Amino acid sequence: AASDVYKRQVVESSMTAWNGGWYVVNGAVTIGDRVTVSGEVHLILADNASLTANNGINVAEDNSFSVYAQSVGENMGTLTASGGENAAGIGGSQDGSGGNIIIHGGTVKATGGGFAAGIGGSDGSGGTITIHGGNVKANGGDEAAGIGGGYGASGGTITINGGTVKATGGDLAAGIGGGCRGSGCNITISGGS
Repeated sequence: AASDVYKRQVVESSMTAWNGGWYVVNGAVTIGDRVTVSGEVHLILADNASLTANNGINVAEDNSFSVYAQSVGENMGTLTASGGENAAGIGGSQDGSGGNIIIHGGTVKATGGGFAAGIGGSDGSGGTITIHGGNVKANGGDEAAGIGGGYGASGGTITINGGTVKATGGDLAAGIGGGCRGSGCNITISGGS
């Protein structure tokens, strides 16, 4: 319901379990342990805010993670997520596929660890990734896609409707698509740069 937007939790450095609902980042927050998304989570990056997830954000299959910016422009909030060992920056953890990841806005920088994608899977498929806006930069780990599948895995379903996207795959992997030895994916690009 629309009223749920007003029941948002402020993200703090100790919060590593995000269980459904709305969350907001105000100011600079760093989380050391891997964050786990359960259910349907919506994250708002307030203007000039920054969230650094040093061990990434786990969005496994059957879970959903959406990122929004409070406003568009030079003050857009930033999310930086670096996957730990064999974990996607945003997406699957060890040997796991990514869930439903939607970026509406913000500056999002995601780096995969080990054989995991920047955004997507870890030795698993990318899941469903949709980018509507924002400034997205994703780097895959060893032989993993920047956005999409981890090593040996397919890219999943990737849709880019807008925003600025820069995706760099690891060795022998796609920037956007499958990891090394993995099949491609269903990619739709209707906007963005």
